Amino acid sequence: MRLQPTFPLALFLACLQALPSSAAPDVHTLSRADGSLIHYTLDRPPAHAGGLILISQGSGCAPGANNASLATVRAAFPNYAALIVEKIGIAPDSAIVDGYADCPQEFVTQYTLSQRVDDYRAVLDHLRSQSNMPAADLVLFGGSEGGLAVAMLAAQLQPRATIMLSSSSGTTFAETVRRTVPPEGHATIDAGFAAARANPDSDELFAGSTYRFWADILDVKAVDYMLAGSSPILLIQGGLDTSSPLASARLAADAFAAEGRCTLTYWEFPSLDHGMKMPDGRSRMAEIAALAAQWVEAPSPAC
Repeated sequence: MRLQPTFPLALFLACLQALPSSAAPDVHTLSRADGSLIHYTLDRPPAHAGGLILISQGSGCAPGANNASLATVRAAFPNYAALIVEKIGIAPDSAIVDGYADCPQEFVTQYTLSQRVDDYRAVLDHLRSQSNMPAADLVLFGGSEGGLAVAMLAAQLQPRATIMLSSSSGTTFAETVRRTVPPEGHATIDAGFAAARANPDSDELFAGSTYRFWADILDVKAVDYMLAGSSPILLIQGGLDTSSPLASARLAADAFAAEGRCTLTYWEFPSLDHGMKMPDGRSRMAEIAALAAQWVEAPSPAC
């Protein structure tokens, strides 16, 4: 069932008034097996009620700790501790402006989606070992490529809830990229993808990322991981999204319907783009994040 929610003003204002009043988030590191460091920030508000939300950014190498959209999502969950895990080679204070053309070498050569999910799992396992936090207290929120990451993670952890925003979920990543490229560019895309599949461990670059990155992500289809889990999922899609096509989100919703599954809630906003903006440039991210937070707290439907 496709729902097209409206924007309740009272809920939006309540969200804005509930901005966390804690000090700056704590910055931490955790060592990988090879000795390199995972950087992450953990924000525990004074009213922390025990839940944890992991907020996963989209593509690029800009620090998640400084991401305005992630901050907006965090504001919608004021009573949760909030976790942001930086990508490999990135620290919260990394001097990155563009987020694509000025990425550090460690990120360029080592980053893959699977490696990112491994980092998330390592940090969450570390935090849970310290606090005995059950999966029932964990909420996952991912936007764009981050949505793919949390879908993969949710299949492993079975969290309380998973929220995916502007994430191409019903088609493989390769199909999604191809749909966003004009027909005259398909031959170049196809050749690059074929080279990546043939050289999955190569540092050679195609379209700004290594063959290693492409080989790891090309055949990822988020809906496969979404269907592998049993916990509630909220899928949010803008009708004007040209980066994660609307058709892909609808395919994911249809896959759940075809299997008679009731664990997916699908919201479609016809007038919003990839970043939850209106055609006139006004952002609706705060309202949508507030609605998502309300959805998490609502009782799950009986299947």
